[in-house]
Amino acid sequence: MSNLAADFRKEIFTPHARSRSVFTTHNNYSQMDEPSYQNVTMKYNGEYCKYLDNDQWTNNGMLATPSSNLFYQNANDSASVSGFSRYPRAMKYAPFYSADDSCNYPAWRDLENMEPAAVATPHGTMSLRLHSRIRVDMTLDRSVRVINFKNNIVIALSGNGSSSALLHPNGRIHQYGSRVEILAHDVNGNNKLAKMWYKGVSFSSAQCALIYLVDSAGTRTTTDHFSELNCDFSLPIFYNDCRYGPMHVQEAVETLKAAQYWSTDDGVENWIINNIRISQTTDGLVRIARNSNKYQIRTSPSNGTASLTTPFLHCTASMGDTSHLFVRRGERRMHYDGNIFIVRNAGHSAGFDEKNQLKVY
Repeated sequence: MSNLAADFRKEIFTPHARSRSVFTTHNNYSQMDEPSYQNVTMKYNGEYCKYLDNDQWTNNGMLATPSSNLFYQNANDSASVSGFSRYPRAMKYAPFYSADDSCNYPAWRDLENMEPAAVATPHGTMSLRLHSRIRVDMTLDRSVRVINFKNNIVIALSGNGSSSALLHPNGRIHQYGSRVEILAHDVNGNNKLAKMWYKGVSFSSAQCALIYLVDSAGTRTTTDHFSELNCDFSLPIFYNDCRYGPMHVQEAVETLKAAQYWSTDDGVENWIINNIRISQTTDGLVRIARNSNKYQIRTSPSNGTASLTTPFLHCTASMGDTSHLFVRRGERRMHYDGNIFIVRNAGHSAGFDEKNQLKVY
């Protein structure tokens, strides 16, 4: 009788494995649901990695960006600091494949004044080496990527002009089509997030549990998500829908042979390469114009300024006493000076004050 009672108690109190429903087997956000994020990150497992510079773009053999070392000790730390834990995503760091090519300049980065030189790389692209540690990369389809090694600034513009990127120590801006996503860096780790899209301007911060939307009705809470901007998304913008590869090297050489160069009396050097106009002043300021000045890029190694102007947006960033990050698209605005974060849309303004508290203006 005692054995039967023991078996009965064992059957009753033995815990059964709980069946997992769709609410427990899936997180609340899947990275594959965002087409833009998928397009940007998935291609790092492929051919883009071999076009990186081995000493500027890698961190312990993993993919990194020029400004990432200003905020993270290693590449894996960025996921814990960026504030995207509400929308879990696996950080993708592709291995770097080193290549001995003519677009790597290990020596000239340490020299402020060198003679400019234009080369056709083994990857079928064109690279213009400028003084003050600035390089301008171009494809045959006129996509542009400017690297300011002195200030860790990268600016990219696609060949068709529909997407662009600005990577700066103060933050990152990714424009694709009618949307603009922004990551503003905070020295205390409370990074600010914003997205300009057809509904208005969504914004939040790494330490804020809510997401706010500023639209024509004012400021209110909403449900939204932000793409991961800690990867180097400037490379897909530069290479997407463009001709590149060893089969285009000869065409790149012929394009450089047809380039124009002249200098003015005050020392400003000018190039026209594949209908892209590039100029650099004696203090290092670089200006690039394309499509009758509809697309403009500027960066200066002396003060860490950068600006990007296209028919889709206008954004600026600077370092020093006037450190800021500014983005404008139509009537939508975002401004951040390191302390106060403000977004504007349809006559309404809201943001975070210096104490990281929500403030509606």
